[in-house]
Amino acid sequence: MLSSTSSSDSASAESGGGKPWLIAWLIALCLVAVTLGAVEYRWRGRDYRPTILDSTLLWSVQRDRVYAQSQTPLLLLGASRIAFGVDMNVMRELLPRYLPIMLAVNAHYPLATLRDLAEDENFHGVILCDVDSVGLLREYNEMQREYVQYFHRQWTPSWHAHRLLLNVWQAHALIADPAFSFVASARRWLDGAGEPFHNYIHFHADRNGDLDFSRTDAEAIKHHFADNLKGNIAGMPKRTADEWLSDLAPVSAWAKRINARGGRVIFFQSPTHGLERSTVDRLMPPELYWNRFAATVANSLDAVLEPSLNAFPLPDDSHLDYHDKPAYTRALIDVLVAHGWLQR
Repeated sequence: MLSSTSSSDSASAESGGGKPWLIAWLIALCLVAVTLGAVEYRWRGRDYRPTILDSTLLWSVQRDRVYAQSQTPLLLLGASRIAFGVDMNVMRELLPRYLPIMLAVNAHYPLATLRDLAEDENFHGVILCDVDSVGLLREYNEMQREYVQYFHRQWTPSWHAHRLLLNVWQAHALIADPAFSFVASARRWLDGAGEPFHNYIHFHADRNGDLDFSRTDAEAIKHHFADNLKGNIAGMPKRTADEWLSDLAPVSAWAKRINARGGRVIFFQSPTHGLERSTVDRLMPPELYWNRFAATVANSLDAVLEPSLNAFPLPDDSHLDYHDKPAYTRALIDVLVAHGWLQR
């Protein structure tokens, strides 16, 4: 009896001794939740909003989808103009036989991805490759190489699951953005820096982005783009239009390789206006550059020559505001269907 009582008392003591630790953990968790909630509330009150953060992982989620069988993969390649200019929901609605996949990367021209798809014998889909004469300069050929290499060398099902969970966190929590972390905030305070940049880009899990020009100075961006363009081209080795075209022989060959196995590559030059357009036309006249390249490939389209596409306003001379994306996407689909490159 003494032994039994002693054991019972010991068990009780152990049980009672464990409760304070449990309570401490619950209190700690509550304090963390309240603190994070307060930080979230503060930043949202200053007109910041959550958004998906693009990465090689998010790109790889979409790259995984190019082998679809039930629908024809429709890959959107390019940089910011197509990433922020095409409405993926409208594409899915109007082109049900296709599977739209966004592989464009902001500020990165697409030739490395085009080459990768040409070398992938398992890909048989349609590619809408948005690139202009500047983007075809050989100095820009490898801009998306980091994304391609990550997909082939490091991408795994575990990372896929991780990225899908991260999408949920980033879509609903502003503090999922490292710019709003305690460490980043402390560094800004110590450096005497201001608040984080008020981003006018809202990104989605399907890698489609929206530009809200009401949240930024479009006129300043317009001049910034034009100055950067002139500076970038001026800093490159000088070559003639003939040399530029000669450099593009591999690009034409990649397109032919995809076309030969039942796919299709459409080279597409998005509309540009004002300073952006005049700068490119002056530095790389279409009759010496784009038009000659277009003659070497089976399918090409210059949106500036399509009134239904060129009529949309471009606040920074280069990109659409998100309000105009649905109508622009419908017009683009109409043009592609009219050329016989897509079927409704």
